[in-house]
Amino acid sequence: MSGLVVASWGLLTIWRARSFLAVFRQPDLLTAAAGGIVTLGAAPADAFWHDAFGRDAVLWSPPHILGVFGTVALIVGIVAGVRPGIPSWLTSAAGALLLGGALVSVMEFETDVPQFNEALYLPVLLIGAMFATLALRQLMPGRFSVARVVCAYGVARLIITAVLLVLGRTTPDLPLAIIGLAAMDLPWRRATTAYAAGAAGISLTTLISSSFGLTSVPVLSVLPTALPVTVVFVVAALAESRRLRPAATALLLGGIIVLPLTDQDQALAHDPGQGEPVAQVSLVGTSDGHGSLSLTGELPRDATPSRIVARRAGETVTGTLGTGTVRVPPTGVWFVYLEATHPRGAVETWLPLDASAKERVSERRDLYLPVGRASGASMSAAQIATGAALYALGIGVLVLAVAQARRASVDTAV
Repeated sequence: MSGLVVASWGLLTIWRARSFLAVFRQPDLLTAAAGGIVTLGAAPADAFWHDAFGRDAVLWSPPHILGVFGTVALIVGIVAGVRPGIPSWLTSAAGALLLGGALVSVMEFETDVPQFNEALYLPVLLIGAMFATLALRQLMPGRFSVARVVCAYGVARLIITAVLLVLGRTTPDLPLAIIGLAAMDLPWRRATTAYAAGAAGISLTTLISSSFGLTSVPVLSVLPTALPVTVVFVVAALAESRRLRPAATALLLGGIIVLPLTDQDQALAHDPGQGEPVAQVSLVGTSDGHGSLSLTGELPRDATPSRIVARRAGETVTGTLGTGTVRVPPTGVWFVYLEATHPRGAVETWLPLDASAKERVSERRDLYLPVGRASGASMSAAQIATGAALYALGIGVLVLAVAQARRASVDTAV
């Protein structure tokens, strides 16, 4: 739908000016068009990625992130182009759409299927929220603009959650963490303090939500980021008063010294990449709700089982092959793998199982060659180069979106 709107906008602009170059003289349209093209291009890029490197269910894979970045740029361009003539409530709704697009990057954490270390949740959430707010404050100047967008976003998420409950589907965490972003609208003297307040607000609401078990991310994964971000905010708030600036400087220096002492584990994906299938197998997975998971399958005759493992957020636990069971902490969804040897090499298959709930799952799945092991060094080099190019393209449209937001702010001021 958005693509049709931008296409119609572009065609109308070209028709009125009788020149294709008119698109390049209208920055908001150019930003929206670039975002739309990149968003549409993410689909064939994803298909190419799968063909070249295997199946990839990781949200942060380059083609998926390219689609996220393109969507954000598309929304920025549309909002910049139509905002002078639309009511404030509709602008807030568009802002909520922009904020939601930027926060898609943490969806896997909020749906309790983290594929990377959970300590990365809050940093990525902060980056997405700060980027969206940077654009929002320039596209939507005025009192309580961030609070209005946060409210609209919260209402939209509540409606989505209600619909999923009615359909009997799994629901994501409620967006409690983003409530703290509204602290930016308090009457701070400096923009840096406002942004620090928003970041600290998100950090503290995430910390509180995790402490009470209201989010899927554990509190110990939130602390390493929440504490230094809160310290930075306190320093910025103290620095607004000249008499308190020495105390702010001392606190900042203390934070710089302590920050390296907060150790964060390396981020590891749960899945090296699902590659070429060699057979289909029937799998049965069970969970007793207390951390005991089992996975059994009817492997082909030429495949010999080698081990059973469970993976979640960078942690790998090896189980007992004879019984097909593995013991894990009874928290959230784990990806349980049955690995085997095959004439074509190492193969595997997997099921997602919730260690905190009693369940039995039966599915037919591919027994496949993992991409990371089946491909050689040249494939890894090609994958890195392709991924870097896609990320660079995505960052390029984000830069274009930021430039457009700043230009719109200047036009409003004039």
